[in-house]
Amino acid sequence: MKVSVNYHEVLEESLIEELEWLKEEFLILFKPKMPKYTERDKMTANGILDYIMDNVYVYDSMILLTIFTEAIENIERMFPSLF
Repeated sequence: MKVSVNYHEVLEESLIEELEWLKEEFLILFKPKMPKYTERDKMTANGILDYIMDNVYVYDSMILLTIFTEAIENIERMFPSLF
């Protein structure tokens, strides 16, 4: 039996799903508090991003790295006073 799956496409789809989840989490957690964030909110937001950046591996793929970087930058643009 031969399985033909494009490994990189699966990784890309998985990363996109994870990043969409991350964006939704930030919207749920921080949008209602806009623009008055507490220090705890800022620490939580930075802790989440630090954890994600440390634990998401893009497998030396420039495409995955670009997708990941753009998503993080978009979150930081959506909530500039958190960072």
